[in-house]
Amino acid sequence: MKSKSWNIVPRWEWEKSKKVVVFSITDRLSDEKSSVINYISELVNEFGIPLKIIDGNLKYPKDLTLVKRIIRESLKNSKLIDYKIILEKKLRMVRNDGELKYGIVIIVDKNEYDFYNESNQQPAIYGIGTEEGLVILIYTHKEAVRHEFAHMLGLNHHQPPNPGCIMNWKCDVSTFCNDCKKKIQEMWKEEIKEGKK
Repeated sequence: MKSKSWNIVPRWEWEKSKKVVVFSITDRLSDEKSSVINYISELVNEFGIPLKIIDGNLKYPKDLTLVKRIIRESLKNSKLIDYKIILEKKLRMVRNDGELKYGIVIIVDKNEYDFYNESNQQPAIYGIGTEEGLVILIYTHKEAVRHEFAHMLGLNHHQPPNPGCIMNWKCDVSTFCNDCKKKIQEMWKEEIKEGKK
């Protein structure tokens, strides 16, 4: 499994569930949620990664309540989402208790939320994505969704920047460069192989 190469402790290995659940914090974003599910489905199909993409509001309403609580408890100044609090204090805790063990994509309303950014880090523009199986989206256009979900799959930003690839920090394009394609295929080769059986 690709998690063998992660440097994150504890290792959640969310990919063992073989599913990613997409939640919209408000009903107003249901059209955007459908688009996000489609964009992620296209991406995993593009690489042959056997992950099932699920509408969390429809299939996991109890978990939606927990996701909303996690977002609420991570806020600074009632609007700024501190994703480090979500990862380090909230999500890891509930996963230790056996909940939310799958990959999670959370869509929040850009009119209500923004990200808390520490002064020594690159600011989140459209959303955040981490290898620990978490994506939070403020914007849901195709480039933002593919970029942040690729972080969940294990890719980092290009250093130095590569404006011709979606993994450039500003993600101006929707395609992956050959290097990023190879990295995804390498990190997920066991799952891709298993999915072809």
